[in-house]
Amino acid sequence: MSLNVLDDSVLIKPISEEKQGGIVLPSNAEKKPTKGEVIAIGEGSCNSSGERVTLTVKAGDKVFYRQWAGTEIEHNNEKLIVMKESDILAVIK
Repeated sequence: MSLNVLDDSVLIKPISEEKQGGIVLPSNAEKKPTKGEVIAIGEGSCNSSGERVTLTVKAGDKVFYRQWAGTEIEHNNEKLIVMKESDILAVIK
């Protein structure tokens, strides 16, 4: 990956849930994904003592995150989200 994520930020590739049947909605009315795969992580934030606090997620983890969390970016024609680790709700085992 040619992106270097900083501090306690996490780079996530959203996973869209495909639904069969039903009503087709325009893309601006669809629910945003809340599930994704961690692509890259930062080195962690510094605590009050100046020590690095490492992140609990790692590249490859599948996670659930807050619906409106992070900032959407496009890199190499791929839509990704950069968010703080604290916006991740759960790791899927």
